[in-house]
Amino acid sequence: MKVLVIGSGGREHALCAHFMESPLVKSVMVTPGNAGMKETLPELKVENISVTDTEGLLRLALREKIDLTMVGPEASLESGVVDLFREKGLLIVGPTKKAARLESSKSFAKKMMQKYNVPTASYQEFFDVEEALRFVEEGLLSKMVVKCDGLAAGKGVVVCHSKNEARIAVLSLMKEKLLGENTNHIIIEECLEGMEVSAFALCDGEHFTFLGTASDHKRLRDNDQGPNTGGMGVFSPATIVSEEEQEWINRNVFHPMMDGMKKEGVPFSGILFAGLMKTKNGFKVLEFNARFGDPETQVLLPLLNEDLTPWLVASAKGELPQNKMIERKKMKAVHVVMAAHGYPGTEGVLVRSGDVIHFSKSFNLSPYDFLFYAGVSKEKGDLKTKGGRVLGVTSLAETYTYARAQAYDYVEQIHFDGAQYRTDIGKCLL
Repeated sequence: MKVLVIGSGGREHALCAHFMESPLVKSVMVTPGNAGMKETLPELKVENISVTDTEGLLRLALREKIDLTMVGPEASLESGVVDLFREKGLLIVGPTKKAARLESSKSFAKKMMQKYNVPTASYQEFFDVEEALRFVEEGLLSKMVVKCDGLAAGKGVVVCHSKNEARIAVLSLMKEKLLGENTNHIIIEECLEGMEVSAFALCDGEHFTFLGTASDHKRLRDNDQGPNTGGMGVFSPATIVSEEEQEWINRNVFHPMMDGMKKEGVPFSGILFAGLMKTKNGFKVLEFNARFGDPETQVLLPLLNEDLTPWLVASAKGELPQNKMIERKKMKAVHVVMAAHGYPGTEGVLVRSGDVIHFSKSFNLSPYDFLFYAGVSKEKGDLKTKGGRVLGVTSLAETYTYARAQAYDYVEQIHFDGAQYRTDIGKCLL
């Protein structure tokens, strides 16, 4: 079959690499991709169409006779690409625009969790800045989380440790329009405390199969310091989730959400990504995402012990096999991200592009190690940074200690001016 991957980051690079290993796949195309992908996947075909240009993506799929399309970023789902492809009878992995509201509308997600008894933090929603400020000042919460209702490129959630911080967050979002004019609708919820973990399920509208867990490191600097980012590293499987707890998550999170979405007339297919907090009272859902995570995909896919392609086809067709689990390697994975100077651009420093990426002469990946590119361009034969998260290295091993050591050995052999990376990804496991 011919496969199309929509997106341009490390997540999409990992998806392309997985598809190219599949005996079912004849060719793989990515759009818009990035210049680094062909460095490791020379046979990959790259087109330059925006992830939100749904008509352009459809024309590409029809012209190239694509058999299966895999959606990477949330912006594509929000633009309705799944709806359009399905109208034309094309197989595509992902939820419809309405079903993707589990990610694109925090209000919708909270209401669904409340209605179908999925454990989550208590909350209130606001459309008026004065009402929100009054709730902050007069309410019982001393710590709270202020969230923009819609998609905000990972910048719409502010964890506030005092009422003053919450007041500033409300004013920044609703009055100063820090994220644009679409922030008239916010949610304020109790601040949960505990350890975070991500859990993933592949869904077909009625059933699901568990894909795995991962623990992401969101803060820019070591010891969880600095601003929030899209993710500076990750390890999998998550050590704080036992087999019994995994079953609990299936039973109390994924099952009721799948049943609820179907009852509401918006069945969910594709990847359902639950961001969880393990509190003293058990797991609670922080948020849902309607697609694979980045950088979680870069550890989840290498840990699979079988081809995910037939499972993705089954998801798109609404035919996931029942009572069958996806086989995973009995190994550990650690992924370390290297980001551009100034990333994530929230500390008054411009995110820089154009720095040449150098590799040591001894840089040589083993079959259990992977290099995934994200924010890169190519000029006169040189790979250069293109802002944001530039690349990431994944290493698999029998133990977290060795996987971590391997990943950092590779990272130390890569250099570009202003490179930022954490030195403590997975350190908590030692």
